[in-house]
Amino acid sequence: MISSRRRLVVASILLVLEAVAFALLVTESVTGAIAAVGFTCVSLWVHIVLHECGHLVVAKLLRLPVIAVRIAPFTGWRSEVWVRPTPTASALPLRMVLFYLGGPMLNLCTAAVLGTAAAFTSTAFTRVVLLGAALVGGLLGVVNLIPGVSPRSDGRNLLRWISAPTVARAVLRAGYYQEEVSRTLRTIARGEVGDHRLGDPVRDGDDPRLALAAFRQRWSMGHTHSAADFIADAERLAALAREDSTDPMAAAAIGQVLTVQFGLWYLYDAVVNGSPVEHREVVEISELAQLAFHVQPHVLSARIAMSLAHLLNERPEHARSLLLDIRPGVDPPDLRNVAFLLRTIAECYLGNHADADVLLRAAGGDYPQLTQVAVAIRAADPAPHLFALAPVVGT
Repeated sequence: MISSRRRLVVASILLVLEAVAFALLVTESVTGAIAAVGFTCVSLWVHIVLHECGHLVVAKLLRLPVIAVRIAPFTGWRSEVWVRPTPTASALPLRMVLFYLGGPMLNLCTAAVLGTAAAFTSTAFTRVVLLGAALVGGLLGVVNLIPGVSPRSDGRNLLRWISAPTVARAVLRAGYYQEEVSRTLRTIARGEVGDHRLGDPVRDGDDPRLALAAFRQRWSMGHTHSAADFIADAERLAALAREDSTDPMAAAAIGQVLTVQFGLWYLYDAVVNGSPVEHREVVEISELAQLAFHVQPHVLSARIAMSLAHLLNERPEHARSLLLDIRPGVDPPDLRNVAFLLRTIAECYLGNHADADVLLRAAGGDYPQLTQVAVAIRAADPAPHLFALAPVVGT
């Protein structure tokens, strides 16, 4: 069976040969035909640059926050303009629709200009070059508007913001939340279980330190292909952490990373999405958190992991007791604010709303999405269940 990449290469070669044959028919010169097709191929790079410029200009005009611009055709990386507006921004669906239309529309307008210019030229070579460039620009614009071409195509994003703006806002809000989770994990990685760093991983695929480093790199760089791949990697890490041969420090580091990554998301799903976590997953989180807490019970990152497990297990008094001693001058500010917010949640479940309000102010809004989770719990009456109770089986 021929791979999709090979099929793409073969199709590209056939298209180039057909283009050369057409150019030869028009120009009646082999050199001119090859040169014309060469200029047409180069125009693809220009159209890609123009496409991203179209997105960028619209983003600036509509005051959408641009967080990154990457234009890297033919390198394997996706050329893209990233925007990250506030989920509650006014007229957001319309602004996002216009943003995603910006690139394809500039390609189509450029193609129309090039096609018009070709109609007014009398040189066969120039006409072929302009028509070829117009065709490339037009195809690039049209293909990007087809929703099914790619999961991240402009057409797919347009359809999402037009047909389901509420869901699109929720996805945007979840993206902000994941940034806060990743920020917490980076702070933990810098401290690495009580300032005892794991060091450089050896080149052994089964070494837990190497597996943890690879897991962090894939997640931070977006190289995980799907949620299923991410969960499979996490399960492999968890299995390594539980092995008797694993160094306790490495097991503790794995336990912290997995507990914080999944624990914070379980908390978000239960409160924001109304999807309490299954009890078996709470048990697994508790086991992983215990690996970290057993090694360094006084380190804030380990206490945060263990308090998350207690919260998900609906034991707020245990979570609260772990977060009473927060040292402003010693503990990292990011972890300190996360600890304040988790303790806020514990106080809410215990009915200590005055203490919860004090802790919310102490956190300072530095983690706005996690703060919203705490505020939602504070406002709920009764507080939402964080895990799904197992069904009682009659006898």
